[in-house]
Amino acid sequence: MKKTLLLVLTGTLAVGAPATVAAQNGNANEEITTVIVGDKGAVEEVISELDYNAPQRTRESGLPRFAIVGHDRKFYMGIGAQFNGVAAFDWGDNMPSTINFIPSSMTPPAPGNGGKLGFSAATSNFYLNVVALPGSENRIGLFFKGTFEGANYGFQLSHFYVKYRGLTAGYTNSLFQDNGAMPYTIDNQGPNGSAATTVMTGSWTQDFGKGFSGAIGVEAPSANMADNRPGYTRQVTQRIPAIPLYLQYGWDGGNSHIRLSAIARPLQYRNLVQGKNKTPMGWGVQLSGMVKICDPVTFYYDATYGYGIANYLQDDEGMNLDAMASFRKDGKMKLTESMGLTGGLSFQLSRKWQSNIMYSHLSNWTDSDVRPEAGAYRYGDYVAANILYDLNRFLTFGLEYDYGHAKDFGGNGLHANRLQGLLQVTF
Repeated sequence: MKKTLLLVLTGTLAVGAPATVAAQNGNANEEITTVIVGDKGAVEEVISELDYNAPQRTRESGLPRFAIVGHDRKFYMGIGAQFNGVAAFDWGDNMPSTINFIPSSMTPPAPGNGGKLGFSAATSNFYLNVVALPGSENRIGLFFKGTFEGANYGFQLSHFYVKYRGLTAGYTNSLFQDNGAMPYTIDNQGPNGSAATTVMTGSWTQDFGKGFSGAIGVEAPSANMADNRPGYTRQVTQRIPAIPLYLQYGWDGGNSHIRLSAIARPLQYRNLVQGKNKTPMGWGVQLSGMVKICDPVTFYYDATYGYGIANYLQDDEGMNLDAMASFRKDGKMKLTESMGLTGGLSFQLSRKWQSNIMYSHLSNWTDSDVRPEAGAYRYGDYVAANILYDLNRFLTFGLEYDYGHAKDFGGNGLHANRLQGLLQVTF
């Protein structure tokens, strides 16, 4: 059978969440943030408001350790920073990045290069979290975050957005990705089959009551196609935005939810045979969520499927897989069919310890008259298991094992392993 949907979920031993992770999962407590200027009695409201305004992905920092409260509690501001120091040892095939474990990026190692030790403080960051008129209908939130990435630790914008009355506008995660459904990883990328990308976006979120909520958005147009048929096809500038939306049901005080998401993504290219621009409609659907099985155990999951949405999936990003040219000499491009699956478990048995384990798979299929470029990514697997120890609200230690497998359309396969340690300091 062409496609077999197989999601392997494995149990894990774990113990508790670091304050950074706990806050992003809605488990904020009054030891996470301290009011250093202004009304000290506002600490619980400050935590609630700043946590609401921050990105909700478990790996994201955004709830600072110190905050300032304005006169009459009309203004809350937190300025935070996070140092992420990583030591990683790789063996097997070559994984180029020390901070991102990406199966699709693997290459065969040169003779003698079967192992590699690397150190990095990339993904260290600072952020500004501001809420004006908190608790009112006219509440306005602003969030800014930058990271230091690359070999020279250049500054890179991660988030810059504003929130007002259910409206969010700016540069941040796509509305198509479910931040709450992604398990925690020390690896900066995370599960290869999960939907995750950062775009200029505008969205409107509405709470319908009784646990139901929904959102719809408009995202900047983009495309990542393979110009593998010179003289017949050519990618052109994109001019039609993508439209993501979702419907979600949550329960257990925000500790559990299920979400159904969809996206319409028009893609433009030039048919040089006909001398016309063409606009095939890419589309995707996703079922995702998290379920608190019992007090220490949470199950995370997402399943994504569609055509022309490869660049929204972690391992496919930047791989020219949204569409490929037909070899029928008709000047057509065919949308790539993609599927991503992720499942993970987290056990939280105390406030000091946490452990996560997850499996993720991503597959791409092409039309029968498409000949992918040599080395084009066909499918991959990702496994991660970690344990984290929260010494206090500032200092976290972690250890993680990652495994990746990738195969191209030519049948060539690669495997890589990584053992990495984390020293994280959060302010």
